[in-house]
Amino acid sequence: MVMNYHKQAIPVKDQIQLLKSRGLLAGDESLAEHYLNNISYYRLAGYWWPMQTDKVNHLFKPNSRFEDVVALYSFDCELRLLLFNAIERIEIALRTRMINHLAHEVDPWWFENPSIFKNKVAFADNLKVIDRDLKNSKEGFIHQHYHRYHADSRRPPAWKTLEVVSFGLLSKLYGT
Repeated sequence: MVMNYHKQAIPVKDQIQLLKSRGLLAGDESLAEHYLNNISYYRLAGYWWPMQTDKVNHLFKPNSRFEDVVALYSFDCELRLLLFNAIERIEIALRTRMINHLAHEVDPWWFENPSIFKNKVAFADNLKVIDRDLKNSKEGFIHQHYHRYHADSRRPPAWKTLEVVSFGLLSKLYGT
């Protein structure tokens, strides 16, 4: 059976009244309105989900507060920022060490050298992705390299090229 969606958009003030009618306490309605104008109802719904006793009728446990929903959301945002910051630092350190080690142990264009890769199909696929990433790069140092060294048919050296590819591709290069 095919059902058509018939619900209409609900103004923020009415969203607050709906949440209150379901048992969510909203002490400062102007603050709740501010948050619902800046963070969508459905984004916040994931944070009030555990506060509900009845998931079908969306009824809240006693003493569930909108302020607690916002606090959970804020905590999640801050935790995500901390984790992404740490992950970024790890990624940059690994990327740098891999680029430098292989540039010194093999040569600055090691990623173009088919003899050091076991899987030739993956090697060719990786070069296609590298070429796409270089072509789409907005980095000034890539454009400057091609402008300055236009007679050199090679891609920019590893310390330039591999800064514009994804970490996923870099790990594929390492695993190939």
